[in-house]
Amino acid sequence: MLDFNLEYLRAFYYVANLESTTKAATALFISQPAITRSIRKLEHHLGCALFVRTSKGMKLTNEGEAFYKHVTEAFDGLMSGEKELQRMASFESGRLKIGTTETALYDFLLPKIERFREQFPNVHIDIMGGLTPEAVQLVHSGNADLAVVVTPVRDQEGLTLKNVRSFNDVFIVGTGYPELTNRVVTAREICKYPVVTIEKGTSSRDFLDHWFKEQGILFEPDYNVRTSSMIIPFVMRNLAVGIVPAMFADNFIKNGNMTRLQLDKEMPHRHISILYKRSKSLSLLGRKFIDFVSDEEMDQSGLYEIK
Repeated sequence: MLDFNLEYLRAFYYVANLESTTKAATALFISQPAITRSIRKLEHHLGCALFVRTSKGMKLTNEGEAFYKHVTEAFDGLMSGEKELQRMASFESGRLKIGTTETALYDFLLPKIERFREQFPNVHIDIMGGLTPEAVQLVHSGNADLAVVVTPVRDQEGLTLKNVRSFNDVFIVGTGYPELTNRVVTAREICKYPVVTIEKGTSSRDFLDHWFKEQGILFEPDYNVRTSSMIIPFVMRNLAVGIVPAMFADNFIKNGNMTRLQLDKEMPHRHISILYKRSKSLSLLGRKFIDFVSDEEMDQSGLYEIK
């Protein structure tokens, strides 16, 4: 491997292009003797003359011409790389990979991405994941820059977690359960009816199992589905009482198609959170996106509630 520094190559590149050590020194803001020393050291290392001095300036030798082709390719690549980094630093380009979940995506992340792209239209964003454990694993494996998920989050070791919005889970029924509406009900009473909720192995189900256990109830729903959006059709058809994040039920409740049950003991708030590797420096784009989301949330109440 060649044992000379980049300054030797820079001196060679500029002298070759400008055919003058004086002009090269001016272009590089260094002295002419420094340029000459760099060329001599480079020639000594390579074991051949790279330039010949003529009345018309510094001309490349045959060996210099051969070497120049490779140096030019290297410098063109470096300058292209520098320009690309400048574009990325100004967010004129770049790709951000985000792991996420259905709950976080539809009512939180998508509006953020929409407004972020309004400011930075040339940024590309890849969305991956499905369930919270899958999104977290994408960050652990390095296949995602960050994840936007809902709590609780397992396997947080080595990750930084930043809560950005709170929300409630709600119990909802269709028109087929009038005896449960317009009054306060208990969790034990609800469990006498068919219940549909998210499947085991998800953060949402972990949360529900723990909450029911605190009430002294073994939670055994009649229907288990993979995503929160799949709960809604069960409720609409009066097949079961549903348990969903509030944002999934909002429009249906406002339209009168569903009713939110009044519990004697409300569930604790959960959070939509951003997480990323603690040991890995976030890209400028990743950091910008997190700051963008955080700044927006500071201007809002931070709690999603059905009005």
